[in-house]
Amino acid sequence: MYNVLAMEKKTSFFQRVKDKIENFLPMKAGSFILFLFVLYLIFIVIRVVALNYDSNKDIEAEAEKVNQLREENKYLSYQINYYQTYSYKEKEAREKLGYKAPGENVISLPVDAPEDKTADSGIKPAEVRTPNFDLWVDYFFKK
Repeated sequence: MYNVLAMEKKTSFFQRVKDKIENFLPMKAGSFILFLFVLYLIFIVIRVVALNYDSNKDIEAEAEKVNQLREENKYLSYQINYYQTYSYKEKEAREKLGYKAPGENVISLPVDAPEDKTADSGIKPAEVRTPNFDLWVDYFFKK
């Protein structure tokens, strides 16, 4: 008998809690739990989509790096091929070692100094004029 009364008290306590929740919420407790579960699933889907988007951006960035490295590799292989040609070797020998081809005359010219170079145009550079305000200051305050 004591167990039956205790069960009724527990049931009535849980019933009262359930009634209070149902009064507070516009839906039944089971519907609310289902609603929370659906919200949780939506949250999980959004998180997975965001992670997928970020990983796709990372994949695109890495693919771009791979393309850049391929282009750089191609450029370097062209340079290696050029450096192995006879024309490059001849050019470097002429510039660095002073070699000349048979029957060729080499003329040595002096290097131009920067002050020797002048502008080719006949236009004179404009004179920088002193602003009127500075002239008045000089007139009144400097002797």
